[in-house]
This record gives sequence, C-alpha cells and structure tokens, in this order.
Amino acid sequence: MRRREFLKYGGALATFTAASTSVPSLLAAQTATDPADLPTGDDADFDLEIVDVDVELIDGRIVPMYAFAHTGRKPSIPGPILRVRQGDTVRIDIRNSSSRSHGFQILGQNNASISGLKPSDEDGEDKERIEFVATKPGTYFYVDGDNSPINRVLGLHGALIVEPRNGYAGGNKKKPMPYPPAAASANINALFGALGEATIGGKPARFPGKAWQPGREYVWIFNQIDPVLCRRIGAGEILSASEFQEQFHPRYFTINGLCGLDSAHDKATCPTGRAGEPALLRTMNAGLATHSPHIHGNHVFVLTQSNAKGVPVYQEDLYEHDVWLMPPMMIKDVLLPFTTPPDLPPAPWRMVQEKYPLRYPMHCHNEISQTSAGGSYPMGLVTDWHIDGPLATS
Repeated sequence: MRRREFLKYGGALATFTAASTSVPSLLAAQTATDPADLPTGDDADFDLEIVDVDVELIDGRIVPMYAFAHTGRKPSIPGPILRVRQGDTVRIDIRNSSSRSHGFQILGQNNASISGLKPSDEDGEDKERIEFVATKPGTYFYVDGDNSPINRVLGLHGALIVEPRNGYAGGNKKKPMPYPPAAASANINALFGALGEATIGGKPARFPGKAWQPGREYVWIFNQIDPVLCRRIGAGEILSASEFQEQFHPRYFTINGLCGLDSAHDKATCPTGRAGEPALLRTMNAGLATHSPHIHGNHVFVLTQSNAKGVPVYQEDLYEHDVWLMPPMMIKDVLLPFTTPPDLPPAPWRMVQEKYPLRYPMHCHNEISQTSAGGSYPMGLVTDWHIDGPLATS
C-alpha cells in the first residue's frame, strides 16, 4: 500500500517520539525522576514503515523526501525516537510503503540491518523484522543504509536510545547518570557525582543545585537539504552516491528538522530549566556537512563520541567545550550543566538584576549553516536555551 504524506518539516519529533506502548515517549521521559520509572521488561517491540512525503520548508517551499513513521501514524523527519533498556531483546518490524526500494539499519548494533526492502504489496501486510539485544547504553543512529547517503539525507534517519539498567554515579542511587558506572570512565562518574553538591571538601562546589535526573535530556539531530536534488530524485532521476555528493549544495540547515524561529520555540529542541538543573544533549549529525554547535552562557562537557561503527565511546578525559565538532554521522552526548552564567549580576544588585527567563542562543560556527536558502540570517541551524529561574536546590 503506497502512502504519500504531507508534513511541515520536522514538526513531529516532539509529538511522535513514543516508540511503542511499552516504551515512554521523549516528553514522558522528561518528567521521570528515577531510572526505575523507565521500562523494566526484557522486550521492546516496534512497528515502523517508510513512506514518501511532500515536505514544506520554513519558507513555504515544498520538496519530496522520505520519512519513517510508526505504522499507521503520521511520519516525521527525523523519525520517531526508539527508547529501550540495556539487555532488552529489541524487535523492529519494517514495512516499505514508499514507491522505491529501501533498507533499514541500526549502526553500532549486531544483526540490525535489512537491505533491498521492496515496496509493499497492496494489502500492506508484507514486512521484515530485525531482532537484536541492546547491550551498550548510549545514543545510536537508525537509517536507511541502502543507496547511502542519499536516502538517509532525504529524511530516513532517527535515534535509538539505550538506557542503562543501573545508571548511578559510583553506585550512589542519589546520583543518576545515563551510563552504567562500571563501564563509564572515572571522570564521568565524578562529574555526575558532583552535580547538585553545594560544597565538596568544605569548599564551594562547581555545580550546586540538583543532581541530573533521567529524562532531563534533549535529542538534537542535524541535517541539510538540497531542494534541487530532492526534486530531481523525487521525479525519478537515479544518482550514484558520488554524483549526489558532488552535486549536493544544501540550502537549508536544520536541527530536528526545524530552522530559525521554529527551532527556537520548539519544546523538544530548546533546553529549559532553572539554574542548577543539568541537562543531557544527545547530538547527532545525519547530513553531509560538518557542524560546530556553540552554546552561549555555559560551557559543555562531551561525555561520549561515536566510533566508525556508530558505537558510543565513553570519554576518559572531560574538558569544558565552547564549541564541539560534529562531522557527518557523528554522535556526541553532551552535558549542559545549567550553571549560573558568569555575566548574571548577583541578587543584591536589584537595579540591574536580570529578569527570568534568561535566553541564550545556540548556533553553528559554520556561518552558512545559520541561513535559510543561503539568506534569511539567522533562519538556519539555530535555537536557544532558557534558564527559567534562580538556582534550584530542591
């Protein structure tokens, strides 16, 4: 059964992140306060399909692309977030409701690939399944691995998140973290152990406020769109991977499929909280251009970096970053500590005290990425983050 949908690019990420009834959506997970609130079963089942879509970009231009969807639900670019627990047996059924052959692959997982998935028959019942055990907690890409990188860049990409079963810094249940303490580096354990401490060794600590809480996280997936190539491929033209890359001239630069004002006001994209409420950013680059995200007001810590196979590598040495580099297909988990910005006047300075919420920009240091269609600065890969109130202590 062929499906062709119309969607405004990226607008569905926040709404359609629920992967199955047994796995919480991203929005639901943002309210979790303990790892025990996450699924505890040993199975995670998903039913996805691939569809053709006509996408309206930020300036009203419409281009043909592809998208993943939970079967029978509205598609989205990026695809729905799939969230599982370490040790789960994961089963994903894939149906191709597009007009062309496609594939499905989860990078960094064994036995998690399907190639040559033909368009479904008229009753839409034919589908294929992958099954694997999620072993290492972290952030992973799922993509259409066929006709790479064309199908991926034209919309067929999304995030798989593997949660730990025992994610506590140093084994301390008051200090949750998104990785198992025995596997994560000593410095990652120490950083999450320090979050929320007012003093350490009798001296004022660096990160007063609260410990990190499961669900205090945001997924940022970067991509680029060349509307000319989208239209040519949508009209049936066949391009090789080398031809596509040689002719690729992106005009739109997106974060979670959104640009400029749209991404700055998207609740699933814009980190929000009080000072002292740290947040995890799962940053991923699905496109062909390298990005250099830069956050104003705080420095960040890069916790993981994917290797060539897409497997997260827990970082041994942690540094404060003003900018972090995101080449194509890179995944980095980043901690935004939500510390009180150094330019914020102290409370006694009533005449100049800042009013909450405080809003700080995030933009890409590759200047062209901040534009839409090569103009309309800053309507490209930009967003912001908000500090909603003074230091949170309870």
